Amino acid sequence: MHFVPSPAAPPDLETLRPPCGELRSDRRVPRETVHKSATAEVLLTDAKHLGGDRFAVAARWHRDHFIGPLDGRSFDPVLLAETARQAAIHVSHRFLGIPFEQPFVLGEIAAQLDGALPPLRDAVLDVRCRRTAGHPRRACLELNARVWAEGRPVGRARVRWEAMEPRRYAVLRKRGAAQPPAGAGAADADAVPLPPARAGLRLDRDVLVAADAGRPDRWWLRLDPGHPVLFDHPSDHIPGMALVEAFRQASGAAAVAGGTIRPESVRDVAALAVEFTSFGEHDLPVAVSAESAEAHEGAAAFQLAATQGDRALARARVRWAAPERTGCRTGAAC
Repeated sequence: MHFVPSPAAPPDLETLRPPCGELRSDRRVPRETVHKSATAEVLLTDAKHLGGDRFAVAARWHRDHFIGPLDGRSFDPVLLAETARQAAIHVSHRFLGIPFEQPFVLGEIAAQLDGALPPLRDAVLDVRCRRTAGHPRRACLELNARVWAEGRPVGRARVRWEAMEPRRYAVLRKRGAAQPPAGAGAADADAVPLPPARAGLRLDRDVLVAADAGRPDRWWLRLDPGHPVLFDHPSDHIPGMALVEAFRQASGAAAVAGGTIRPESVRDVAALAVEFTSFGEHDLPVAVSAESAEAHEGAAAFQLAATQGDRALARARVRWAAPERTGCRTGAAC
């Protein structure tokens, strides 16, 4: 695997403070505007167009976040990525005129943290959202965001996606589902799900990978269709955010097993970037492989791939926070 998605885009040099504008934080935006069925899974509270391609988006992070960590700590780029994903959907519908009936196809999602996210806090995303070059009849978009909380920058995120006409989406899905990938056999019957604590989680339902008994560098995707977050609404394919979280868990297990991070640091991921290349089908096993990547400033890093038979579903790079950035925390945050 040679492709490594680039990290989230750096902030504009003129963006030295949170975006201005009055943003409400006392209620969530309508769930339909972020493609959620349950209001409790909505992270956004408001948004405002600041002119041109710039928007301010408010979010509120609650205690359970996206998938609740074991100890309540908030070094969580997956939460940041999900916040940016919801922002991309909301801005598309509210300000860019994308119809609600158009399916959204996720192409890439990336998030990078400057430090631990403050728990139970409001956040503001300074967003730049634009259509990317391509066919004028295709709505291909990219969102880059600088994220602020408690008056300080806490991270960056990027999302690339396409809003498709329903007819084109149906043709695309029918073509892919009708041609199952070669070599898509059964998952390893001896695969053992990670104990929740080894993934830094509280609940067994949140563990998305099972270890392959014969290959220490491979895991099998383990999904619960009744999961209240990952399967908040029906989907005709494996949700992209399920693969994002599975990449974090598999890379954490690999890093602990290889001795590159301590078990208590398994959730201290500082950056991740995922590129999606194919839809994953619910009825076929998905293998997740991991290999060590070049370290960055003393921090462990892994490259990963999710495959279904011979079909690549997604590729990722995950990097942990450097030890000095995690050792200063007391309780929930620095």
